[in-house]
Amino acid sequence: MPTQQSPNRGLEIASRKTLAMTLGVIAFLFFASLAHAQGAQASLPGGARVEYRFDFNGSGTVRVGFKSPGATNVTMSVYNPGQVAQLQRGEQPQPVGRGSSSRDYELFWQGSPREGGTYRVIIENRNNFAIKFQLDVQGEGITTVAQLGFAYLQSPTNVVAEGGRSILVVDLPRNLGLDPLRLPIPPKPEGCTKPNQIPPVISQSTKLCHGETYPPLKIAGNNIALFGDELRTSIVTSNGRQFAVTAEGSNIWIDGLVIAARADPQDVGAWLCLYDECQFQTQKGIVTLRGSTRYGGGILLKATNSTVRGVTVRGGTIGVATVDGRNNFILDNELNDLNGWGSFNVGSVGTHFVNNQLHRNNHACTTPDGQKYASGCETAGWVCIGCAGNQVISNKCELSGNCFYMSGERGLASNDNRFIANYCAGASANCFEITFSLNNLLVNNIATIEPKTNTPCKYPYWVGGSITQFQNNRWECAISVDEAFQKSRDSTVVGTMITNLDAFGKVPIAPAPVVTAVPTGSPMSARTSNTRGPTMMRFPRGDAVELTE
Repeated sequence: MPTQQSPNRGLEIASRKTLAMTLGVIAFLFFASLAHAQGAQASLPGGARVEYRFDFNGSGTVRVGFKSPGATNVTMSVYNPGQVAQLQRGEQPQPVGRGSSSRDYELFWQGSPREGGTYRVIIENRNNFAIKFQLDVQGEGITTVAQLGFAYLQSPTNVVAEGGRSILVVDLPRNLGLDPLRLPIPPKPEGCTKPNQIPPVISQSTKLCHGETYPPLKIAGNNIALFGDELRTSIVTSNGRQFAVTAEGSNIWIDGLVIAARADPQDVGAWLCLYDECQFQTQKGIVTLRGSTRYGGGILLKATNSTVRGVTVRGGTIGVATVDGRNNFILDNELNDLNGWGSFNVGSVGTHFVNNQLHRNNHACTTPDGQKYASGCETAGWVCIGCAGNQVISNKCELSGNCFYMSGERGLASNDNRFIANYCAGASANCFEITFSLNNLLVNNIATIEPKTNTPCKYPYWVGGSITQFQNNRWECAISVDEAFQKSRDSTVVGTMITNLDAFGKVPIAPAPVVTAVPTGSPMSARTSNTRGPTMMRFPRGDAVELTE
């Protein structure tokens, strides 16, 4: 006869089952939360950013770790709820935390914020290639972690087919109302030309051959294209004070080259001269340096309506130089680790400089009069002298001397240029130096610390003797914006003015004016050294106003 079970015994078993199920659910949620915080491996395209959100109750410590073995040129920023609101309004707040290297992570941040709410983590891949990574967000007060998706830092360059032709489409920052660039790509030759078949002067479109090494090349004429091989294994060389490619004419297209240049030994560790000549008074007399494009390097472009795209220059003093260029396009080039300047330009008018890398163009030097400098020495990522109406957009510059440099000395002003959505990190001198020039506009630029080496930029800007407009920039350098303005102003008797457009709400960005010639004078050339400059006043809202007397 079966044993009869009491009702109380059944209730006890049911209670145990309920308790077990409850504990199981709690354990599942706990481990699921941990698994969510310990992110799965993901992929991030080159030139893209990914955003995560996490909810924090305001108690305990937050630990955010980015793991991607061997990855460089990546940043991680953490924003608190107040800063998230600023981001949503289109502002560029300074993050509450930035990732730096640690024992277990390529980038790591830890903090104990008291503000509860929704935080955001933004990871930016500033390489031209994809990376695999894992993001870990941990802490007692963390409740939810979720990926929000990714977007391109610099809008990608696409090739589309229209009417039997290939069109290069370069998207510019759309939130600023800029239309894409649309450039017809010239036909690529079916066959390649070996080094021993290259003529002394290239006068027709040419494609380089896989795995071949070429001596310096010269292009002259109109409607000529020079292509590297599809796998980028062909190399064009230069040595000392010569360029690997010299191009003169109009409608020239240079695409996908890899250049191996070598700087002249006399220029390595030397003070560089931006101009045709620079003079130093020494104990032995006057020493004259011959500079400008004489230094050589990658490409020298003396052309109009021409394009240099997707070129990598290694070594040498100059990456890509342009002289008296009109309506050119310098796009998507890697101009890093050079002895002097990534992009060096004289008399450029109406040119687009977009999506270029301009990193680590910097060195120490001794001047002819014996002065020693640990960095700088007139090096820069991008330089323009006597330039007008150019668009400098979405370029990246890390650890260069200056990042973006327009000197208006010697009466060589650079006027009416636009600097939009550029990134400068860790510049040893100035992120933006614009002197003795007029009507230049800086919008949505970032000047900040270089995260991999924790190197701060020194000055966000230096604008002595210039009239400049700022809008929605993020300045995070060792020298504050107020001190940068005051030192710029006090460095010269020429009037210095910054108009902060942020004080007037959202102001539409005016396009660069159509300019057909370089400036013929500068604010400096209009005054003598013994003339007192106008009084400058700094208002609490941040703009500087010139008071005429």
